[in-house]
Amino acid sequence: MKKQAIALFGLAVFSISCAHKEKQDAGKYTDDQKASYYIGLNIAQGMKQEGFKVDADMLARAIKEEMDGKPKSLPAEDMDSFMQEFMQKQHAKKQAEAVAGAGENKKKGLEFLAKNKTNPKVKTTASGLQYEVLQEGDGKTKPTASSVVLVKYTGKLLDGSVFDSTDKHGGAPADIHLDQVIKGWTEGIQLMSKGAKYRFYIPSDLAYGDQNMGDAIPGGSTLIFDVELLDVK
Repeated sequence: MKKQAIALFGLAVFSISCAHKEKQDAGKYTDDQKASYYIGLNIAQGMKQEGFKVDADMLARAIKEEMDGKPKSLPAEDMDSFMQEFMQKQHAKKQAEAVAGAGENKKKGLEFLAKNKTNPKVKTTASGLQYEVLQEGDGKTKPTASSVVLVKYTGKLLDGSVFDSTDKHGGAPADIHLDQVIKGWTEGIQLMSKGAKYRFYIPSDLAYGDQNMGDAIPGGSTLIFDVELLDVK
């Protein structure tokens, strides 16, 4: 136990020392150098998000040639036409990748829903929406398709990752307009009454279809929502 404690202490000291050294090294640079570094970092992060396979040497060469006023390695007058064509190709590539990914996600979703349908606790509506009653409500106060409801919710993908929840937004209940949300919500919430807690399994065609919703929800995804209906306004 003593050897382990000494080793952990040594690791902690080493980590603190490295962090202190990084701060000291950062102090060596001028403000212009720091700004240059962070601009480069920002450019690189943006390009990675867009999926560009950037040649860092060519990028640095272009910056240096422009800043130093040197002749360009590639004709500057071709830049606009080339970049327009390049961006069109990138867009087409991303679209093709999104379609392929959505198809795979839809397949996984259908397989999940088919298996989930055999669960005696799960009910399936005519549209394909599946739901499970976790807690019944008062049986009286029920919303319509145009209602505004007060809810708490957690939304997950099939792999269990949470893409949205009221907890992520501070924990306060959310006002939801049922005529402004995905079809699965509009249909599902109307099955509930005040005080109920349901779990919804929403096929992609009742959610966002083949469309990617940022990085959080890939196209073709089946969504799982736990919803508590607190009030109907």
